[in-house]
Amino acid sequence: MLFPDLFNVQFWWIVALAMIVLVPLRHAGLRRWAFATINLLMIALMLKSGVVAVLAMVAVGWLVLRVGGGRFATIATTAAGLAALGLFLVHKRPDLVTSSGVARIEPVLGAIGYSYVVLRWIEMARAVRSGRHPLPDPIATINYLLPFHMLAAGPIQSFDEFRAQPAIPRPLSAAGALRAIERVAFGLFKKYVVAQAIQRAFLTGFHAGGMYTLLEVQLTYIWLYLDFSAYSDIAVGIGRLIGFEAPENFNHPYLARNMVMFWERWHISLSMFIRRNLFIPAQLVMTRYDGGRHPLRIAALAFLVAFVPCGLWHRIGWPWVAWGLYHAAGLTISTAYRLWLTRKLGRKGVLQYMENPWIHLVMSALTFEFAALGVALPLFPYEDIFPWMSSH
Repeated sequence: MLFPDLFNVQFWWIVALAMIVLVPLRHAGLRRWAFATINLLMIALMLKSGVVAVLAMVAVGWLVLRVGGGRFATIATTAAGLAALGLFLVHKRPDLVTSSGVARIEPVLGAIGYSYVVLRWIEMARAVRSGRHPLPDPIATINYLLPFHMLAAGPIQSFDEFRAQPAIPRPLSAAGALRAIERVAFGLFKKYVVAQAIQRAFLTGFHAGGMYTLLEVQLTYIWLYLDFSAYSDIAVGIGRLIGFEAPENFNHPYLARNMVMFWERWHISLSMFIRRNLFIPAQLVMTRYDGGRHPLRIAALAFLVAFVPCGLWHRIGWPWVAWGLYHAAGLTISTAYRLWLTRKLGRKGVLQYMENPWIHLVMSALTFEFAALGVALPLFPYEDIFPWMSSH
């Protein structure tokens, strides 16, 4: 179950409390403390004694970055990274954990959305270690790693965006508040009315078989978009109401005309995280080694470096490795096609090509189908055919 449970009245009491406390509060220091208290209160209500374990993880992550430069800092950061990876394995594959004591931490990891928390910590660690930002104090660290309105399904706010937010936001106008409330209501409608209706009426987990599988591939993609983007709508709306904004996470991905554009529109915060922390560093290293002679080959390898770990971030198992390879292939094909068009038509010709509405329609339809198959790929019941893949 995703946390926080939007059907739990405690979550909405916390939202109301945040609005009552934070909206009129115009003192920067008090706002930070109040927001941290509200974030921890949400976790305490949902996890009770588990909040101690959460605070311990945050404290360790902060203390590791508190260490100055030099070899000891490198060792500490590496050790923290390995510990975070170990917890990630517990979170994603609890079936592999044999120790009952370790297994007890998994519900805590699931409750706080550990997949997102660990990516935020990586963002913070890179920003601090590179010297782009000073280490935030413990209160700011809590507010960045554990924002109650972004725990369920992200978005993954970059540390740069977090630090760029004003300490005291501008007062929200009546029209702005209404738009924020509408955004929350729209998210709830998408998730609990439209997405839930599609799931209950049409989705079988690909057990129906036959030609229905083709229809279910399309509907699963639509359902996932509605369900997932609904959480982002709710996070964005609540963030605007309380003055701690969440970044936009979706921008009509079903209209994308190729897979590069798709990943600029789908789960945008994760896509940007992958771009900043995996794709660009890998591309730069390989370009220096290669001398820039084979840009397509470098892009293909960088896509692999980026998207295979991205697949394993979702779930550890071979279907998600296949998902990463599939998306890396799609991105490589899109890049190769763009390079071929540029050589064949020139820049002006490519612009005219891109403006053709019929080509746009066909390319968008093909991209929709490719993305839909990508959603189905790791969800298909392979265990029915290959019993050894039953845990994916």
